[in-house]
Amino acid sequence: MASFYQCKHCEALITSGSSPNTSGCPKSSFHNWTKIGDIGGTNYLCKNCGALVQTSSSPNTSNCPNSSFHS
Repeated sequence: MASFYQCKHCEALITSGSSPNTSGCPKSSFHNWTKIGDIGGTNYLCKNCGALVQTSSSPNTSNCPNSSFHS
C-alpha cells in the first residue's frame, strides 16, 4: 500500500510504496523522511506547514518541518 512521506528538511511531500531514497535533498545532505500515513479517503491539512494529505486514518503528527508536530 502506498503512503505519504514528508522530508523534515526540505518539506517535500511524496507518495511511495516503500521507504523513499534519502539522497538528493536540496536543503541537507540527505532527506529525513517521516511516514505521514497510508493513502485513503479523508483530507488532512497541517496548519503549521500546509501539507495536505489524503489518508485512511489520522496522520502521524511528528516531525513537522515548521514545528515539532503537525497540527
